[in-house]
Amino acid sequence: MNTHRSHHAVWLGVALLALSNVAQAAPAAKNVDPLRLQYEHEKADCLTGKTNQPRSVCLREASAAYAQARQGKLVSQSDRADQWAANALKRCEAQRGEDRTLCERRVREGDVVGSVEAGGQVKSLTIRTTDIPKAPGN
Repeated sequence: MNTHRSHHAVWLGVALLALSNVAQAAPAAKNVDPLRLQYEHEKADCLTGKTNQPRSVCLREASAAYAQARQGKLVSQSDRADQWAANALKRCEAQRGEDRTLCERRVREGDVVGSVEAGGQVKSLTIRTTDIPKAPGN
């Protein structure tokens, strides 16, 4: 019986995936809900095993994300970048004097190395000075 159900789930996933690909390839219709299309695409990924999560967890998260997006609570990628920068600047407030100034410059001007997918990002700031310290005794 479980094998029978899993075959149905696979076929349902394939059908949803095919429909989501057709919906993405089709020109934008006037009454198409982009949030619903995104949800259907994520649901198809869950059902076909394209995610690294157990199916039940994946479906629950896709459903929760869809509900939050409909309520306007899901943050877009561009909003996140602004929020992350603001949060980083708030963390600089714990620093004093030159350390705080350098922290704020690192947030605004620093180079990012790494990625979230790889486990993290490091932001660094290189400051070149023309002052050459004198050797002791000179």
